[in-house]
Amino acid sequence: MEKTFYRVGTATNEGLWYDKKGGFTGLIHNEFDFCSNSKLEMPFDNDLVGWLSVANSLEHLYTWFTRDDIIKLQDEGFAILEYKAIDYKFYTPFQHNVINEKTSILVGELKITK
Repeated sequence: MEKTFYRVGTATNEGLWYDKKGGFTGLIHNEFDFCSNSKLEMPFDNDLVGWLSVANSLEHLYTWFTRDDIIKLQDEGFAILEYKAIDYKFYTPFQHNVINEKTSILVGELKITK
């Protein structure tokens, strides 16, 4: 069944912990350490290669990133990305949903206004 998911990232699937090739960037720990979850470790996990971390609702996304975090990140080229996915799972070790990067469809970018 198709579901909608959200993540903070760039339209090219660059994230705050890992780049689109799965390489650790640590941007959230260094360049964007103002984020409320900047201390959250997300160690490399081979089982997650090809999967994107997502939230199943905007309310859930806001438990990971505050409104202020997202507004500041938008100034750096990030946005709330909305995806449609049929291939998804709850990944217990990290306690969040993940979607298949290859089969998921980016359907929009949401912007928060100040």
